[in-house]
Amino acid sequence: MSEPAHPLAEALAHALAARPEPARVLIVGIGSGRNVPPLAAGGAFVDAVEEDAERAVAAARRFAATPRVRIVRTHYTGPYPFASSYDAALATHALLHGTRASVAAALAAVRNGLRPGALLFLTLGSSADPRCGTGRCIEPGVWAALDGPEAGVPHLYLAEAEARELLAAFEIRSLREAGAAESAGRWAHTEDEAARLVHWFIEARKP
Repeated sequence: MSEPAHPLAEALAHALAARPEPARVLIVGIGSGRNVPPLAAGGAFVDAVEEDAERAVAAARRFAATPRVRIVRTHYTGPYPFASSYDAALATHALLHGTRASVAAALAAVRNGLRPGALLFLTLGSSADPRCGTGRCIEPGVWAALDGPEAGVPHLYLAEAEARELLAAFEIRSLREAGAAESAGRWAHTEDEAARLVHWFIEARKP
């Protein structure tokens, strides 16, 4: 059985459903590919950028027979290889990782690819997450676990004011804190880990 899509992917597909023409959507971080089906089912053209070579290859293989889906391995900070003005962008896990500067650079790259009025649905790490303040401190608000599947991977944890500041170039329509047990990908976390995570679920638009 396939892994269910993230709630924000479902919400974005619903938000785009009323468009008279197929939407062009940018996914930042393909992961297992679970977020592609609801968007593709609505007729969207989906371009995905993925930093991890193994995941990029696996996703490209999975969607090889789906002509409206393209996956390219590249850095999230851009520039992205697609020459397109996107109607929406989605990032459900990629921007949980990195430093404040790298996440800000990725958001700038996404914004550059969006047309005015385009939607951005994303998750960011919350400072309420119990992993915040544990492991190795890389910089204020950025911590890396010492062991486990994400050992050494920087995670950015933000208070609400910090999340809003990071998204100052966007209009925030909805920002809520949510436990990630409902949405953390099985490819990324065990059930025990997922039960403890706390993320910001954000719906925004480019002015």
